[in-house]
Amino acid sequence: MTLRFDPTDVERFKADIRQIPGYPAGEDMPIRGMVFESGAIFRLPALLERAGARPDRPLVVVMDGTPMKRENDDLKPFLLARLRDAGWNAEPVWLEPDATGQVHTDMRQIGQVKSRLRPGAAVLSVGSGTVTDIAKHAAHLYQNEAPVAPLPFVVYQTANSVNAFTSNMASVFVDGVKRTLNSRYPDVLVCDLETLRDAPRAMTAAGVGDLVTLYSSLPDWYLAHRLGLDSNYSAFAQVLMGALDETLEANAEAIRAGGLDGTATLTKLITLGGLAMSLSHATTPFSGWEHVVSHLLDLLCELDGRPLPLHGAQVALSALLTTEAYRIFLSEFEPAELDPARCYPSAGAMHTRIRAALDPLDPSGRSAAECWSDYQQKLEAWATHRADFEDVLRDWDTVRGQLQSLTRPPERLAAILKAVGGPLDFGELDPPRTEAEVKFAFQNAPLIRRRLSLGDLFIFLEWDRESLWTRVNSGRARLHYPLDTH
Repeated sequence: MTLRFDPTDVERFKADIRQIPGYPAGEDMPIRGMVFESGAIFRLPALLERAGARPDRPLVVVMDGTPMKRENDDLKPFLLARLRDAGWNAEPVWLEPDATGQVHTDMRQIGQVKSRLRPGAAVLSVGSGTVTDIAKHAAHLYQNEAPVAPLPFVVYQTANSVNAFTSNMASVFVDGVKRTLNSRYPDVLVCDLETLRDAPRAMTAAGVGDLVTLYSSLPDWYLAHRLGLDSNYSAFAQVLMGALDETLEANAEAIRAGGLDGTATLTKLITLGGLAMSLSHATTPFSGWEHVVSHLLDLLCELDGRPLPLHGAQVALSALLTTEAYRIFLSEFEPAELDPARCYPSAGAMHTRIRAALDPLDPSGRSAAECWSDYQQKLEAWATHRADFEDVLRDWDTVRGQLQSLTRPPERLAAILKAVGGPLDFGELDPPRTEAEVKFAFQNAPLIRRRLSLGDLFIFLEWDRESLWTRVNSGRARLHYPLDTH
């Protein structure tokens, strides 16, 4: 399927996207090459040189120990052997898992990679989202401290699992809470279609899941913009991604079948998703309330020392909840019935609420303190922009129409997830999530981040959130079980 904006020809792609409304004026997307090819692994030495790396200098290869197959070969030994046969000085850095058995993106892992960097070196990350975020943030921090010489950075993507590969931001655990930190682009993105085709099917479905969150996050972004809490909103991401739901629906069978054509289409969509965030200077195009629900679920695991499910699968299921919440809100909210003066809780009340939610989980108070440091900025901005809220109430018909155009019914998202073989219930995640955990995350997620979403409005507008949860959860259950009977 032909995409309106195809990233294969980088220079033409750059010229085309500069014409999209909202493209950041005067900014040049610095990626030199994006390769989506069968057999791209065999071009890796040339692509490293295209990024500015040299075979006579150290090449730090960042990987974890997860076994990966490419056709009949063990991917990582095969890749290292190809590099060494071509004369490259490849130095593997193996990321070790923590007590959960997983590698997480935290400053310990980032520091380990950064300590291996030095003048003249280049970095090659070989992995999915976590490995990529660790490598690119280590490269970013090193480059900030040693800005004289360039540090070539190449991403070898091993799964279509998340849209992090072309994002110049990294999702990093800070005191157990996921935070988005400024990071850097790769110089070259290498997408070997056989490698991506042979990745676990669950990871491919998770990549589709990460994409469908657009229909929860875009309305959140617009809502924050109209309420005066986000001045960066533009149509750029929406135009770049096009009719994403229709594209995914049309390609779902090919994606699930695992052929090279379906793999290439999904890879390019994931690439566009990362660039939509980078060029919007925020994760907001693909990260709204649904991602914060997922982050809070991850916090529960982090504090308990449990492994994390696939990110894309979890955020997609969270989006089924939040799009159902949007449907309820957009059909039932009546500004005339609201007393705006009751919509401004005190800082003391909200601080107490955050501590009541998080202190039982983390008695040290570090998680609550980290969340409050972010949340209080949102609370102060909400109070400062009361005039924008009142404007939204007066112009509600227009605002509601725009929100309706940006979201999609949860049934639409569930049909796409089912078509690509993704889970439709939190109990199907690996490891599974309990209903009590999901309810806790759904109700308390707005308390952990400064970015405003519909979840905040349910708090500020004093909706009965127990009743809301019951309705949203019932809607989610209806999505799952009828789909399984066809």
